[in-house]
Amino acid sequence: MSININIISGFLGAGKTTFLKKIIPNLGGKIALIENEFGSMGIDGDLIDNKLPIKEIYAGCICCSLVKDFKKAIEELSIEYKPDYILIEPSGVGNLSDIIKVCKKISENSNFNIKINRLITIVDISSFEDYIEGFGEFYLDQIKNAHIIFLSHFDKIDDIKVQEVISKIKLYNKSAFIMNEDWHSYSGEKIVDILSSIDIEEVESNEETTSIPANKVFSTLSVSKPRVFRVEEIDSVLASLGSKEYGFIFRAKGILKLDTNRVISFDFTPHHFDWRYLDEDKETKVAIIGSELNSEKILECFNKSTGGIQWLK
Repeated sequence: MSININIISGFLGAGKTTFLKKIIPNLGGKIALIENEFGSMGIDGDLIDNKLPIKEIYAGCICCSLVKDFKKAIEELSIEYKPDYILIEPSGVGNLSDIIKVCKKISENSNFNIKINRLITIVDISSFEDYIEGFGEFYLDQIKNAHIIFLSHFDKIDDIKVQEVISKIKLYNKSAFIMNEDWHSYSGEKIVDILSSIDIEEVESNEETTSIPANKVFSTLSVSKPRVFRVEEIDSVLASLGSKEYGFIFRAKGILKLDTNRVISFDFTPHHFDWRYLDEDKETKVAIIGSELNSEKILECFNKSTGGIQWLK
């Protein structure tokens, strides 16, 4: 049985889930999705079209510690739903080169012929310089091994800086198609048309990349059923996550209940944060990735009332 796979990768907070939400309703054929969360609970699966067959894989990366779970998810989706395509959203800290190798191994050791159609990487251009400096080859792996690169967060830097970042990306990946416009303003249909028009050669993973397991670099913390928040405190709470009193939080996301009985989803990285209302009730939870995390302070933030806590402005 032949399985066509598209992988949508991107470092922490780059915009993978937003990208998927745009393209999924405009893709032809039967689609299934595999969501990989580095933390112990899933968030993104709750924010994607719930009519879509989804397999969520937690607590590690499908490129290393969760290879067996990844293989099982592919096989179960293929047998049960017989999709035309399987979309894969790896953990933001997964190595794309390793995911390519795992897909090839699964193909060699099962009854399924896995074909990778598109390797798409979303790059947050506002954090590009900082993440190269901080994470080096670990960060660049997803860029070097992509067929197609979409850029996000254009509003955070000026046009000259955008072109500088694009020039640097081309140094690391000479063959990738780089979408140098803000795809957020495009319809999902137009993005799918762009993807369909790009000719892709068979992928060969970058053998020079030295893989570093994400659990050697990052730690995680999850909060189930966090407290109810006041609407007027949300911005201050999210801004405060950049404080070193919490350790170094590289990514926080979650679903929260407000005192107005509305439910929101939020995203935080050191470079930007935002939140939005959800149209339906969801299970509340928070997932955090970082290093030297102060678990006590983070739990205090999400599980206790704000009395006596000074939020950073």
